[in-house]
This record gives sequence, structure tokens and C-alpha cells, in this order.
Amino acid sequence: MASGATSPGGDGARRARGAGGGASSEAARAGRGVIYIAFAKFYFMVAGFVLEIGLRATLGTTPYGAYGVVNSLVSPFNNVLVTGTIQAVSRFGSQRPEAAAAVQRAGLRMHLFVGLALAVAFAAMAPVTASLFHDQAKTGPIMLAALIVAAYSFYSVFVGTANGRREFHKQAGLDIGAATTRMICILGLAAAGFGLYGAIGGWAAAAIIMLLVSTVVVGLPRRGAAGAGHPTQDLRPMVGFFIGVSVYLILLNFIMVADQLLLKRLSAEWYAASGADALAALRPHAPAWLMARLGAIDPAHAADGQVGYYRAVQTLARISYQAIIAATFVVFPLVSRSTFENDRGATARYIRTTVRYSLIFATGIAIVMAANPVHILSIPFQPDDAAFGAPALVALALGNVAFSVFAIAGTILNGAGMTRHAIAVALLTLVAAAAANLIVIPMFTPGRSLLLACGAATAGAMVLGAAAGGFVLHRQLGAFLPPVSLVRVALAAAAAVAVGRVIPLSSAIGTIAESVVVGAVFLVALIVTRELGPADLSALTRVVRKKGGGAA
Repeated sequence: MASGATSPGGDGARRARGAGGGASSEAARAGRGVIYIAFAKFYFMVAGFVLEIGLRATLGTTPYGAYGVVNSLVSPFNNVLVTGTIQAVSRFGSQRPEAAAAVQRAGLRMHLFVGLALAVAFAAMAPVTASLFHDQAKTGPIMLAALIVAAYSFYSVFVGTANGRREFHKQAGLDIGAATTRMICILGLAAAGFGLYGAIGGWAAAAIIMLLVSTVVVGLPRRGAAGAGHPTQDLRPMVGFFIGVSVYLILLNFIMVADQLLLKRLSAEWYAASGADALAALRPHAPAWLMARLGAIDPAHAADGQVGYYRAVQTLARISYQAIIAATFVVFPLVSRSTFENDRGATARYIRTTVRYSLIFATGIAIVMAANPVHILSIPFQPDDAAFGAPALVALALGNVAFSVFAIAGTILNGAGMTRHAIAVALLTLVAAAAANLIVIPMFTPGRSLLLACGAATAGAMVLGAAAGGFVLHRQLGAFLPPVSLVRVALAAAAAVAVGRVIPLSSAIGTIAESVVVGAVFLVALIVTRELGPADLSALTRVVRKKGGGAA
């Protein structure tokens, strides 16, 4: 609980005495939360990266692309259930800590009607969904993926309970366990020879396992009669908030996969319409072994191959976004609390700090990829992935910096209860991404240029979304990223990329060394331009010092 500094009641003297200690305690707790969840998200990111590399090597380009198509279909719905539920349970639980058990029970009841219903509908629509992508062979894997939706809907209630209680160590532990279990199950069944069904079935098995684990780690809600000493939680406001947030989240998640899904459908149509002429057009630009492979498969499989190459690029480019997800989990309950208490000063500080550090961190990751895309791609993936996807990696890596800012802005708006504004920004971004890809994909033959066109179209939409989100945040809550910070970060990024381009090193060790140099140049440029200074170092030192103890 917060001290008198943030309590609605209490006299002026008490507020004056408690202000410094309360703010320090809250900052320390938030700082520890950032460390716990940042580590868990980093682990989750690394585990997911290892999973993608392992699947690419185990399945091959075309089956890996097929997995990507099913993943892109189920992930928006699954992510909506997980994130929407965590935010709903966290919001109501953090506002009324004494009612945490009641909120948890309400969340579990909610998914008897929402999560299960969505899973059944997802499975029932599988034949129709597969036909939209001209690939009826995807019907079975899509139906199997419905189990993922059902299991994670309930699992996320327990994670949201931990987040609302600010038990960030439990949330971090569940994240690590989920990442590990998912990686082992998916890779294990895929390597055992079960192919696409094994990969999707392993994911479903991991979701069920983590649901059982979460009931032990967080605990089932205790039953208690309504009345004094037993707070209750009305299901209707939680469902209403969940639905509002879910509309935003489903838009956000489709922004992330719209290009991949459109690439699958439109590439299949291109192969089907062009036939032998399509292969002839590719012949001057592709190696003989690839031409032989494409000539032996049907249009649906050929389109899966394009998705496979593009997914490898997306896996790397999305690291910057994944790296700042920890900030969204921590800032959400803080903004929810500060806006609930009408503390505009605290809200503005949370906004400026979170957006600024997220921009710096995401940019620092993206510039490493933009400086040497071919060799960065070739380290974890295959040589043909690097040959086809390098230009697209530059566009998507930089675009995902903007997407990181967009995601932070949307999280803050949702935490402040301004869901309609978040939805409007996300809808604008999704429409822009879909329209841009619908225009550019038919303009190019499958291959290097097509992947770059998809990446550039998506990146442009992400920049638009970040700008729109910043405008709405500043207008509604009076704070966003200081313009001078944006200029300084952009200058530092340009300097770092320029240095990376003039010292090309092709070996794996050389590429890693170059990446370190690029990151160092970026950091030095930030210090020289005074974007980072002693105050930032002092803040980081305080957070690290408080990690093992301090005020609680």
C-alpha cells in the first residue's frame, strides 16, 4: 500500500512528512519490479529467439513458414486474452488490494464465458480461416491451436493477480517457467518428427502445464461469503474493461502480424496465377537449389516459404519491442493508481520517464541490426535468410523502435482508463499497415524486394502510430517524450549506424565486436549530447542498490 503521501486522506503535516518516504518507497518498489520483470522478459525473449532458430533449423524454410502462419493467426487472440486479462485483474486488484481474492475469482468466472467461448469459436472457424489463405491443410493445426487460447485465458488470471499485488517476483517466475516449458515442448515434438502438428501441440501442452503451475505459485482464491471482511468484485465492470482493452489489444497484435498474413495470402495468389512464369521470373535472382525446391511444391507451400524468410527477419527486428515489454507491465498499475487518485504530477513523471528510457533502449538494440543486417541475420539463421531478408531487417528494426513507443503510449492510455483513445490510435495504425501492404505486395515478385517492401510498409505504419499515440498522450495527460530527446536519440543513432557501416566485419566474432562498437558509439553520443547525464546514472544506481533491500 502507498503511504500517506498518496492517500486521499490525512492532514497536511502527515502528507509533508510522508511525501519523501512514500515516493522513495514507491520508486524503489517499482524499480525492483522493473528488474524482476525485465530479467524475466529478457529470458522470455532469449528463449523465444532460441525457439525460432531451433524451429527454423529443425523444420526447414517452408514448414517453418507454415508454423509462422498458424502462429500469426492464434497469437493475436492468445495475446489479447493474456495481456487483457492481466491488465483487467491488475487494474481492479491494485485499486482495491483488500479485494484481490475477489478480483481473482471474478477473472476466473469471466473466462468461463469469454476464454472458453473464444477457443471454441476459433476451432469452429478453422476451415473458413484456412480457406482465406488458400491452404486447407492448415485446418487441423488451427483447430489444435484453440487449446492454447483456452489454457492461457485462465493462466493469465493468476499472472494478473500477482501483478496487481505487485508480487513481481512471482510474475517473473511464471514468465520464465512459461518460456522454458514452451521452448522444450515445441522443439521436442518438432524434433521428434511430428512437424507442424508437433510444434502446435507442444505449445498447447506447455500452456496447460503452466496453468497448473500458476495455481500453485499464485494460489487459488479463497472462498468467502460476501459481507464484512470479505470484499466482493462485480463481474460486469471487469468484463467491460476487459472488452474495451481487448479491442485495443487485438488491433495492436494484428498490427504485428498483418504483413505476414497478407504476405501468405497474396503470395499464394501470385504463385497460383503465375505458375511456371512465376518460377521463370525468380530464376535469375535465386540459386538453383531454391528453384528446384520451389518447382516441386504448390502455391500454398511456396507462399509458406516467403513467410519463412520474412519471419526470420521479424524475429530479430522485434527484439527491441520485446525488450521494453517489462516497462509496460510495471507502468500500467502505477498509472492506473495515479490516475485513480487524480495525481497528474505522478502520472506525467511516469509517462516521461517510461517513454524516454524505452526509446533509448529500443533504439540501442535496433541500430545494431541496421548497421550490419546481413551478418547479424546470418549468425542465428541460414545464409539464404540473410541474403533475402537483410534490407527488410533494416526497415523493420527501425520500425519496431516506433512500435515500442506506440505500445508504451497505448498501455499508458489504457492504464489511465482512456481505452477509446488507445483504440482509435491502434485502429489508425492497423488500417495504415494493412493498406500499405495490400498496395505494395502485388507490386513485387517474391524474393528480396518483396520482403523489403513489406518491411518498409509496416515500419511506416508503426511510425504513424507512435506519432499519433504521442499526440493523444500529450493532449489528454499533458506529457510525452520531450522533443529534444527525440532529436538527440536520432542523432546518436545516425552516428552509431554510420560508424557500423564503415567498419564491416564479416565473421561471427567480428560482427559481435562491431555490434559492441556501434552500441558504445550510441552511448557516447547520448552522453555528449547530454541526453544521458549524472541524474540518469544516479537513478539507475539507486534502483540497483534497492534491489536486495531498502524501503518496501
